[in-house]
Amino acid sequence: MKKNLRAWLLGILVLFVPMLHAAAPGGPWIEVEQGFHKIIRTNSPITRIATGDPAIADVNMGEIREVLVNGKKIGVTGVTVWTGAGPTSYRVRVVGRAYPKSAAVAADPELGQAQVTAGVGLEGKLPSLMAHRRAKIATQVAKEGEVTDTSDILLETQVLTEVKIAEVSRTTARKFGLNLFKNTANSLGGISVPGSTTGIDDYAFQSSSGFTPLQSAFNIVVGNPNRGLVGLLSILEGKGLARTLAEPSLLATSGQTASYLVGGEFPIPVLQSGNSGGSITVEYKEFGIRLSLTPTVLSRNRIALKVAPEVSDLDFNTGIRSSGIAVPSLLVRRTDTSVELGDGESFVISGLVSSSLKNNVDKVPWLGQVPILGAFFRSSELSREENELIMLVTPRLVRPLAKGAQTPPLPGSKYDNYRPTAGQAIFEETGEYDSGFGR
Repeated sequence: MKKNLRAWLLGILVLFVPMLHAAAPGGPWIEVEQGFHKIIRTNSPITRIATGDPAIADVNMGEIREVLVNGKKIGVTGVTVWTGAGPTSYRVRVVGRAYPKSAAVAADPELGQAQVTAGVGLEGKLPSLMAHRRAKIATQVAKEGEVTDTSDILLETQVLTEVKIAEVSRTTARKFGLNLFKNTANSLGGISVPGSTTGIDDYAFQSSSGFTPLQSAFNIVVGNPNRGLVGLLSILEGKGLARTLAEPSLLATSGQTASYLVGGEFPIPVLQSGNSGGSITVEYKEFGIRLSLTPTVLSRNRIALKVAPEVSDLDFNTGIRSSGIAVPSLLVRRTDTSVELGDGESFVISGLVSSSLKNNVDKVPWLGQVPILGAFFRSSELSREENELIMLVTPRLVRPLAKGAQTPPLPGSKYDNYRPTAGQAIFEETGEYDSGFGR
């Protein structure tokens, strides 16, 4: 009974195994490099062979139990081999020719996953753009067929650049002048600095009278009315300090240019020519804080940055008048440069230390050179201006906040619901807001 059952099962397997083999979806895979070949060996003598696309893979009979598959063009095709046991189908994939890694690539730990194939080009995963460049140079990609780059560079691509612009300007001015007047019944005389005398009217000590040698100066008057003698000494010493601080920040994708302007535009009248001669149109000029940058992420710790910060202010003192309209000039601090630095590192991309000194003496010839008494015949002016300017950049690789993450508070957000009642505004509000308002 057992022998009959065993024979019956064996008969079923003999009938169904060829059917299962023929129904195998697609058959086994064979991978062949372009320009090379691979041998298929069988257990039974081969009676017939066929290929789906001879342009991709060609087949030839070798020995009685061997088939030679030649890779001709990159692609996928099928090969069928008939033997005494029936047909067997193979799926053939022809891939690009693989080249051995050069010594430079093999010695570079960052290029461990780099791979170069003819007809495909550079592929694999690389840790940085610098490693990608070295891989392309060191491997000398084959020029046969179409060469493309399918490699992946594992890098963050968002760069937040912080720019700090600090400027300090100091001015010092010293001016000295002396006026001397003698007025008697029959004679009148006086000494004053050039350009200050516009008329004499009882030598009144007013700016309009012209007897103040230095405008906006402190004046010391000494005289003897009985003798008609009056002296006026003007002394002025001024010091000024101005500081400008700007801290723009801008986010950009690696390789892309981003720019913004915080400021405004002022009108400039322009006189037209041609058929519209005599008419005036208005053009607008931008001013304020401007930042333009282009970051390129080379590696996780190297960023190439092209940055152009600019700070400009209106200056009506050095402006002009056009058609009765005052047009201001611009005080500009501008830098345009390219630097290379690491994530979170800082560079002073520009700096300026300038000092100017002006000393001017106006005097009466010969008399102004007389010791001691010459002070009555001259005036002097001494001014000094010092400027210091620094521009600092700091790039940082950043990632976006995760979905649903809490965003940081916006500047001044704590005052969003500030709505005091009339009583609070009158009796409780002191106006002492904290210094961090708006930051």
